[in-house]
Amino acid sequence: MAEFYTRFIRETFDEKGQITDWSYEYEPNFNYAYDVIDELAKLSAEKLAIIWENDRGEQAKLTFKDLSRMSNKAANLLSSRGLKKGDVFLIALRAHWSYWVVALAAHKLGLLLAPVYYRLTKKDLVYRMKTANVRGVLTCREGPAAENILAAAEEAGVPVRFALGGGTGFEDWDVALAEQEEEMDRVETRGEDPILLYFTSGTTGQPKGVLHNHVYTLACHWGAKYMLDVHDGSRHFATGDTGWEVTSGTKFYGQLLLQGTLLVYDYDRFSAEKVLSFLEKQRATGIMAQPTVYRMFTQVGMDHYDLSSVTNYAVGGEKLSTDLARTVEAQTGHILYEGYAQSEAGLITADSKAMGWKEGSVGKILPKYHVEILREDGTFAGPREEGEIVLVADGGKRPIGLMMGYWQDEEANSRLWDGELFHTGDLATRDEDDFLYYLGRSDGIIKTKGYRVSPVEIEDALLLHPGVEECMAVGEPDQELGQRVKVYVKPAPGYTPGAELQRELMAFHNESCTGFKKIRELVFVDQLARNHNGKLIRNQFQKS
Repeated sequence: MAEFYTRFIRETFDEKGQITDWSYEYEPNFNYAYDVIDELAKLSAEKLAIIWENDRGEQAKLTFKDLSRMSNKAANLLSSRGLKKGDVFLIALRAHWSYWVVALAAHKLGLLLAPVYYRLTKKDLVYRMKTANVRGVLTCREGPAAENILAAAEEAGVPVRFALGGGTGFEDWDVALAEQEEEMDRVETRGEDPILLYFTSGTTGQPKGVLHNHVYTLACHWGAKYMLDVHDGSRHFATGDTGWEVTSGTKFYGQLLLQGTLLVYDYDRFSAEKVLSFLEKQRATGIMAQPTVYRMFTQVGMDHYDLSSVTNYAVGGEKLSTDLARTVEAQTGHILYEGYAQSEAGLITADSKAMGWKEGSVGKILPKYHVEILREDGTFAGPREEGEIVLVADGGKRPIGLMMGYWQDEEANSRLWDGELFHTGDLATRDEDDFLYYLGRSDGIIKTKGYRVSPVEIEDALLLHPGVEECMAVGEPDQELGQRVKVYVKPAPGYTPGAELQRELMAFHNESCTGFKKIRELVFVDQLARNHNGKLIRNQFQKS
């Protein structure tokens, strides 16, 4: 019997198992909540969809039938409070299992769901609520979430307010949900209707709202299958707060479409020991995490836990250093499969069992997109030539998986998407086998002595020294060089910052690199700030 996902995605393979042809198949009114989850509830009612636990020891297990039934109740609740198709519903829930229920309910009603990080400030929340004309919110009680959400909702005039467990200014979500009916009539939606609004930070200006539609959920199949190796019977774990797009790509749409079980660990402060214990106990088969998380895992010792059930290790969110990749392999016996993604387009490339692997690459171009490397002169580059990663609209059609556009920002839309090309703003090279080698953001590249230097390349080389725990390379203005290479270093435990270590590190790097790549200045820091997706904030030491 054909696998369930083949109702929507048809694939043809050659004798080596590589995809030779594929297509999407869906009705004009495709809606993931109705056509995937509700259908799986009929076919595999008692199959576990989510196994959830938090850092207080609370646990929950939800079957596909539970997701279908509870999302109906949640949709009825939201509808009863006046929310209707097209309204924006903001949600800040950490990684609570209710997120998946509410997201599906919003999809069923045709609401536009706006997930946000639960630790955003009141100012950040007011901006998002006013920009998107938010009509309802659901939040948790952890951290500053409820206090900031309430203050922002009052200022922005948001009429419908829920919180898990209730509280001053909020209706208790759980109490209200229990009162709802388990059945609902299908609300008519279209596959091209928007369902998700993610606010993503850029290099300049306020965060932009990224819009995705119903059929975007089908494009999440490629990462789930061809990077994360999710399948019927798998138990897949991924890090990441539900306020970020990474949740859609690594622990939701593609994974459940392939009938995998999601392992979700909900925490306020990450604990490598607790997460590894959870993975050991639940017999995880796959892990997806940022390099920062893997580094914390290896410091605890992944080989101190029984992870024998894990057959697939994946990494993304920031550039993986060679030393960390080798440490993970030494402790687990498995290669770390790397990928490259954007909030605007989801996963674009991936290393994997199915696609292959090359050290230093961020993966092979997935078949869901036509990807090219664009030279500065506007022509497509050949193998090993540097340029910007662009997505090509074959036949003038916007590829499925690419965002619908930025919320109310036509200037940015026209700049990044001209109907033929989508500009990622990221620089890379590709080889003859379509593996991509990431160089960095186009505005993060260091230009020195007429040469272009990737900060990632500097960082990878310096991280091979045992005295470096983390580092970040930037370009500093220089009258003679244009820019000089400056590196901020967080020393590894046991190494004392000072002139002696500074000389040692600079010699370690500079004596083995091309002249224009030499580090001209090295500064020690106690911490390097990262955003909530684990990426280094490259302007964190910039003087205002």
